[in-house]
Amino acid sequence: MNKYFLLGFMLIFFIACINDSEKGAENDTPRSFLMGFTPWPHNATEEAVNWTYEKTNENGDIISHHIEQGVPWPEAYNGISFSAEFQTEIDSRILRYRAGKKVLLSVSPLNMERNGLAFYRGSSESMVLPSPWDSYALNSSEVKSAFFNYVERMVLSFQPDYLIIGVEVNLLIRNNPSLWKPYVELHDDVYIRLKKKYPDLSVGVSVFCVPFFPEWSPGDDIVSQLSGLTDLENTSDFIAFSVHPFMSSLTAESFPEDYLKTLFAMTDKPVAVSESSYPAQNWKTITEPIIEFNGTPEKQNAFLSSLLVESNNADALFVIWFSIHDYDALWEGLLNKNPLALVWRDTGLFDESGNGRISLALWQSWYKKK
Repeated sequence: MNKYFLLGFMLIFFIACINDSEKGAENDTPRSFLMGFTPWPHNATEEAVNWTYEKTNENGDIISHHIEQGVPWPEAYNGISFSAEFQTEIDSRILRYRAGKKVLLSVSPLNMERNGLAFYRGSSESMVLPSPWDSYALNSSEVKSAFFNYVERMVLSFQPDYLIIGVEVNLLIRNNPSLWKPYVELHDDVYIRLKKKYPDLSVGVSVFCVPFFPEWSPGDDIVSQLSGLTDLENTSDFIAFSVHPFMSSLTAESFPEDYLKTLFAMTDKPVAVSESSYPAQNWKTITEPIIEFNGTPEKQNAFLSSLLVESNNADALFVIWFSIHDYDALWEGLLNKNPLALVWRDTGLFDESGNGRISLALWQSWYKKK
């Protein structure tokens, strides 16, 4: 054999080995965070619910039970049974656990508008507060006792590895700032009581990303937001960020390269991503003002890549993608084309037909990391 041919062959083989080694090293790079989804279904059918749990189990090592459509205030306060409908939902979620998966449980004393006390969870979601609960302050002894009792009962049911006791609470600073101090008093009270009984349980709170960037959210004030974050840090084991950056003047046109690095650096506490999304399709709001969001699969993939990389750089505890599958059928059916629910309709890693988007492959490549 010609010696030059042999040397050339050996050189090509050597380069190939180096490339394979580099690829292997990249694949072996560990991730700091758990990965998962909420079990939000794409349709109101048993088939859709089963599919959702199957795929979230296949593609995640943590499941996020995000339950904030009201609190059973009188039942929790008096130590009596929750409504049959609510208890059935709780039992159904628990029955679908898969062994070995971690659990994130998120509950909140605030309503979905983030401007006051959570509505009543009775036979259905977000019912009108019964008297006298419609008159109680956030820091009243009744609300403190009832919310602690509620959280403890949910902890005993779900046995979470991570617990969030307030969802996107910093929006209260924007929507009803006079209630911020009473809310912090409630948060502190519940956190302290929980840690006395469950010292090993990791208890945090979630905040919404958008108000921390007033350059794209003129109604917010960074000084007030950072002050509010400081108020929460002493009684939080971690700060979880709710990351939906397109819900600002950024819409889905651009995403700043340093956005997430800046966001995670705003606290010295351990960080996590309690929910996240980005639209993969073009859509418009259906109420005034009409705003167009020019989402694409490529933009969604770029956002997800940034989210995973920066979460790893920040040693995040977990990253939750809110909806694994577009839910056009659910939105047009059970949700009756609710304008609020439209926001996340097209943010799935699977499209409305169940086809995986390019972001699904990216997610799965990260999930394979140790």
